[in-house]
Amino acid sequence: MKNIPDAASLRAVCQPADLDICLYRKLIIRRFSIYLTAFFLRAGLSANSVSVFKGILACAGAALFAPGRPAYFIAGAFLLQLSFVLDACDGEVARFTGSSRTAGGEFLDKIGDAGSRGLFYGAWGWGVYNLNGDIRAVMAGTIMAGLWLVVRFCAVETLLESFSNHTGTPAGQDEQRSLAMLFVRNSDRGRIEYLLSALWSPWMNMAAAAAALSFFPVLFEVFFWSYCLLWIINTVRKVRSGFRISNFERPV
Repeated sequence: MKNIPDAASLRAVCQPADLDICLYRKLIIRRFSIYLTAFFLRAGLSANSVSVFKGILACAGAALFAPGRPAYFIAGAFLLQLSFVLDACDGEVARFTGSSRTAGGEFLDKIGDAGSRGLFYGAWGWGVYNLNGDIRAVMAGTIMAGLWLVVRFCAVETLLESFSNHTGTPAGQDEQRSLAMLFVRNSDRGRIEYLLSALWSPWMNMAAAAAALSFFPVLFEVFFWSYCLLWIINTVRKVRSGFRISNFERPV
């Protein structure tokens, strides 16, 4: 195994200047994530191992929103925060070891992110039900969990199918624009999502706020339904984007 250099030298390899759009991660998380990364490297853990551990923590944190107890919400938010730190570490480990050149680690990373986010929506609905007895929240949380994954999957599958139909031809402008719409990398794409991404992470922001409001059951439920409304608006926007994606001109 490689000798592990000091933190300053490790940063030069693992934390390129243009790595993050998230200010919270760039200004705060990266300051101490490198020390955890050094620990993982010395322990001989791979980037994929860190990604799996991160996904387990994120799913456990999301699931803790289901029982409807404020102490569990706080614990869940803490685990989600810790998983956010590890989300920085797995990439740093990959860059140091050179494993970032393969897509397997990114695939594991996406599974953990998508699984924990879907689980959070469903668990949050159960949390509202267990705290206030509103069964509608269970249905709303389940719908959010399922539709979020379905819309995302269908958009990605449509683009992948289009790319596969002209493997020898570069992606067309419409395809490139449609692909860019799926990822929030600048303020022109996503707007509110970009702002939330720059501050922290859109759905983890909601989880932290929900945990803080769980000590006030009425406010907790109002916040849930307010988020549901925003989620519907955002999903409609994404579905409209999906129709534009499905209408792009495919290169011949």
